[in-house]
Amino acid sequence: MGCPGAGEAPTGTGPRPGTTRPCRRPGQARAARRRLVVHLLGSLALLAGCANPGGLDGHLSQAAAQAASAAASASLGLDLYLKGRTSATVADITFVDMAREASTAEDAATQQVVANPDELARRDDVAEAIATAAETIGRARALVSGAVPRDEGDGLVDDLLAQADALATTADHLEEAAG
Repeated sequence: MGCPGAGEAPTGTGPRPGTTRPCRRPGQARAARRRLVVHLLGSLALLAGCANPGGLDGHLSQAAAQAASAAASASLGLDLYLKGRTSATVADITFVDMAREASTAEDAATQQVVANPDELARRDDVAEAIATAAETIGRARALVSGAVPRDEGDGLVDDLLAQADALATTADHLEEAAG
């Protein structure tokens, strides 16, 4: 059976005139797309497995890195707000998004299964550091809404930067430990 339309090449004999794509029936095209998607997903899974260390330390490293990014972004958002370079609305949206990221990171850390007291302490330390950053992001949001005095702003920027730095350092150490 040939391709729809007059004068086109039969199925499987190569490209149609004026095209670079072979003529396929709808079922063949769907199957080819499905194989491509499966291949791409498999490749992404393989790359993700190589790029991200596993085990408890690997998962805690990823959570700490995610929270570090949230704290650094919140610090930048607050700094821009305090300098009048962004609106309260934009700053608030930034804090909402970064609070969500920190919450996701905290959930990822606290849901890790531990096998011994050392792992429990490591997990709890990371989760506590993430929770502290999340609380500071909440205070930054409160400052923008007027619930926290504006003169605390520079201190909050510094606190968020310090927390981001500490979480990033923790993430690096955990990643090294995970191998």
